[in-house]
Amino acid sequence: MKRVTLIICAALLSSGMAFAQQKKSSKKTTKVAVKKVEAPENVKTAFQQNFTGSSDVKWTKSSSGNWIASFTQSDVKTSAEYSGEGAWVATRSEFGANIPEGVNTTLKTKYPAAVVKEGWKIERSDVAAYYKINIDDNGATKTVLLNEAGTITE
Repeated sequence: MKRVTLIICAALLSSGMAFAQQKKSSKKTTKVAVKKVEAPENVKTAFQQNFTGSSDVKWTKSSSGNWIASFTQSDVKTSAEYSGEGAWVATRSEFGANIPEGVNTTLKTKYPAAVVKEGWKIERSDVAAYYKINIDDNGATKTVLLNEAGTITE
């Protein structure tokens, strides 16, 4: 019995030492400076013509080569996309849960128990403007598309 107890104690002691000797990661976190991206002058000029007075604009370039300006306009997060030649492609305005009243009325008529999670107004050069709204309808997450007139298109 003493021998079994001695073996158990030795096993516990050696496993404790094994865990204590695990090498700790000594990776230091380094801060990477983000390079500020600037759009070409023709793109900036086109942007200023459509969104005069917008400040604190952050530019990024998409994988398709388009330029995207992110900014806040009238307390609404907005992004505007332009081609490399300066032609407007699309605008996306994020409303969060504070979507326009006409759109909200249509949603409440079709989905009376739904809770609006977030919503965007999307304007594109190739289609009419529409709203994209994410709702929670009795535990089911749904995305609803509505046109300017408030008609739901699914």
